[in-house]
Amino acid sequence: MNKVRQVYYNAIFGAIGGLLGWLIVGSVSTGGWNIVLAYAFVGAGVGLFIGGMVGAVEGIVIKRTASRAILGAATGAAAGLISGLLGLLLGEAIFLAIGGGLMGRSVGWLLLGLLLGIGEGLVSRSMRRASYGAIGGTLAGAIGGLTYESLTQAFLERSDTVQMVVGAVGLILIGACLGSIIPLTILVAAARGTLRVVSGKRKGLEVAVVDAATLGSYDGCAVYLPGDPTIDKKHARVYRKGPQFFIEDLGSASGTYVNGARVPAGPGMEIRKGAQIQLGGVAVELT
Repeated sequence: MNKVRQVYYNAIFGAIGGLLGWLIVGSVSTGGWNIVLAYAFVGAGVGLFIGGMVGAVEGIVIKRTASRAILGAATGAAAGLISGLLGLLLGEAIFLAIGGGLMGRSVGWLLLGLLLGIGEGLVSRSMRRASYGAIGGTLAGAIGGLTYESLTQAFLERSDTVQMVVGAVGLILIGACLGSIIPLTILVAAARGTLRVVSGKRKGLEVAVVDAATLGSYDGCAVYLPGDPTIDKKHARVYRKGPQFFIEDLGSASGTYVNGARVPAGPGMEIRKGAQIQLGGVAVELT
């Protein structure tokens, strides 16, 4: 699956997460609650559903394994819950400090996006991915939050039914923005290094090398290559140091080859753009 389609599916799943947040969180009446508790509940609930749905994308759409989908959904939901809770609480504090208004309300969604982006990177144990995610999350939260609050303010005096529809549309837009802009930022930032599968069952799959990417038949690998018995669970690893890329064989039985030459054991070997990597019967190109 190419990078454009990956961003597309992240947007779709994020939008579904926003819709679920509206349906489930919105069904709970918080009118009589303490304002801090209400914002904590809404932020945590919306973040949980958006984070969970976006986290499940890799397992459901890209790797197509139940275990990876469940794990991704669980970690994404946890990161989203914490991000949403802190984001809207901090946003509400800022809202009160600056005297309210459109920008005051929108800051909460911006912070939710920022923290969700950071959370995605921390879940993957990559500080570089976390920094890219923070940039994307901030942009997504700002765009989605401003849109949501603008719609809310524009229809504030309309009927309850109209406000409900506006709320649904707003949260769907926030989910779509968070789902798409965070991975888009990561892909753009790492555009100078992408592994593209050119043969085998996963032909067409593209994975950005943000800092490192493991290749193998284990579904926890960034480049998941199932169905070939000659590919080890963790077969090889491609990583970057500044503008340079390196590859190392992870002790595979059948070996790893670059442009026909076997990768020697030990420290990583430098590779350049256009290099053809062979693992078993599968070819992968560094673009």
